[in-house]
Amino acid sequence: MKQKIIAMKTNFLKVKYSEYEGKYDERIKTMMETAPEEIDVETMRANLYGFTFTQDYADLKIPDEFSMDYWQDYNVESNFGDMDDLALIPIDEEKDVLYPEDAEGPYYFVSPQEELLLKAIDSTGDGKTPQTALCVIDVFQEYEYINRVVEYCDKQVVEQSVRGGIDCLELKSFDGSVVKLYFDVKRRFEVGYPQLEDTPSL
Repeated sequence: MKQKIIAMKTNFLKVKYSEYEGKYDERIKTMMETAPEEIDVETMRANLYGFTFTQDYADLKIPDEFSMDYWQDYNVESNFGDMDDLALIPIDEEKDVLYPEDAEGPYYFVSPQEELLLKAIDSTGDGKTPQTALCVIDVFQEYEYINRVVEYCDKQVVEQSVRGGIDCLELKSFDGSVVKLYFDVKRRFEVGYPQLEDTPSL
């Protein structure tokens, strides 16, 4: 069996968080519900990474619009029986490449909102090295990303390690091949996690 490979993406722009301070706009969620096609990737980047400057981010209160799973459920409930709003971008089996060069994107069956979030994350790197890690605002986005981009049905996470804010996930296939994906979660560590309340001693 041939090993799946990830073709190199080169058109990405690392996140400079300071550029997005004050750019989070709560109204984007309404746009994502009503007209996601009118939101471009840079607007999504500004909203996603700008959110990390809010108190809610510091308190680990992530809004629904940044969860791909939320939009998956939202669209199933809104369009039950009507799959026209979901986009299937085929994977090129002949080339046996996860990111086919001639495809519009590397994603499996996703809604327009999920695709928008995927494109925003994809715009930050290719996930192949620590230097080109995909930038996410929290760990949950790593797994949501994997479920929509990697052929996860025949892979399992066998190891996870974090160094210097870069999270490395090793995915092992049934045939023994391993794919490593790197995610940049430095912002989460930079902002920190809320302190747990002291538990009274017994």
